[in-house]
Amino acid sequence: MGLLSCLALFSFWSIANAEEQKTSSLSPASSIEYSPKHHAIQNEKLAPAAVQRFAEQQAVTLGTANGEAHWKNADLDFYPLGPGTQSWLVQAEFEGKPIGYMIITATEQGQLMLSEYGHGEQSPYNNELLGQTLDRQHVNLEALLAGGGELHLGYALPLLAYWKVEQPNHPALYIDATNGDVLPSEFLNLLEAYSKQTSVSITDLSTTPSLSVDPLHLRPVFNPADNLLWLTSKPVAADRAQDVIQHGENQEIVFSAGDRNVVYGGPLPVSGYQLWHTDQVAESILYVALGGKSSVQRFVPLSTLQQDGLFYIVYP
Repeated sequence: MGLLSCLALFSFWSIANAEEQKTSSLSPASSIEYSPKHHAIQNEKLAPAAVQRFAEQQAVTLGTANGEAHWKNADLDFYPLGPGTQSWLVQAEFEGKPIGYMIITATEQGQLMLSEYGHGEQSPYNNELLGQTLDRQHVNLEALLAGGGELHLGYALPLLAYWKVEQPNHPALYIDATNGDVLPSEFLNLLEAYSKQTSVSITDLSTTPSLSVDPLHLRPVFNPADNLLWLTSKPVAADRAQDVIQHGENQEIVFSAGDRNVVYGGPLPVSGYQLWHTDQVAESILYVALGGKSSVQRFVPLSTLQQDGLFYIVYP
């Protein structure tokens, strides 16, 4: 994704001041619980009807691959990610237990897309990592909020999930939500400034293509830092990437976006894939699983990743 598109889709959401958005068990310790509950009437306030319908369709599709995961019967909670609003975090639960998440984004053309998703209890917004980073920065969140500070959720395409911590009389602190790294404020300030100049009108299509998804294909997870020889190898040719990801079962593969790794939290290991199909397009969509060892496993379209980065095979 080019810089302008990334800027246009930057978003953040204040969770400190809205009455229905509560942060519980706030603590200066390393674990911060953030688990607000939204009912149907609240979801109507937090996400347009078109977004809710789109999310429900994606959940049903995910349920076609594994009925035991209960995606089809999941309760979906929506969290807007920006002034605009251009992105939404969707947390899926079944009988009170998290089963996965989705991030839905409106493109510049007003089309809704499933930017990423994940299975299981993990989420890109890791509360424990947030607490640990705030501890290292000597920031007490409870005192911060009581003193007029604010905590925001942020998301920018292609893959940047982050926290924005606003402190009175101090520059804002930006934290990568998936790994706890402190992000460069100049870069995030630029994203925020640009986002205030953009708006997106969602196109609510009355008909959507029928979708299905294949079962998960998972790979052993590894740390790209354990063997840096991939840095000196030639990247996989773009037209071979899908074949290598799908059929190179015995190969370790790294995704890297070079100087734009800050937007991806990379370099990251390829830890699996899942293939989506539509009845209107002959070509399938490959969602590549990234991470899973020291960060949440996130499924992202191959086409998104190839706009910025390359894949490398780790040779022993």
